[in-house]
Amino acid sequence: MEARLEKLRDGVILVKPEEKKVIEQTFSEKLTQWRKRKRIFKDLWDAITENSPKDAKEFKEELGLEYDEDVGVSLQSYSELMNTNKKRRTAQ
Repeated sequence: MEARLEKLRDGVILVKPEEKKVIEQTFSEKLTQWRKRKRIFKDLWDAITENSPKDAKEFKEELGLEYDEDVGVSLQSYSELMNTNKKRRTAQ
């Protein structure tokens, strides 16, 4: 463990800048897709439940649907990860 720590302390580059850029682009693309799909679902769900005689929450449970927030996942928290990386990059 101490040998590993020494490598990190010495400033060894573990991830090449090219690889990091590809990973950040992929992450950004996936976040964008998540946002689009979430918005599409919300629009469809609102249209379906707009004139439904059932309560939207009961209908959701009946269908077995779970929102991101129901399982403790937040799109905002992942978006903040990207913003944090951008701030770090400009500060260097």
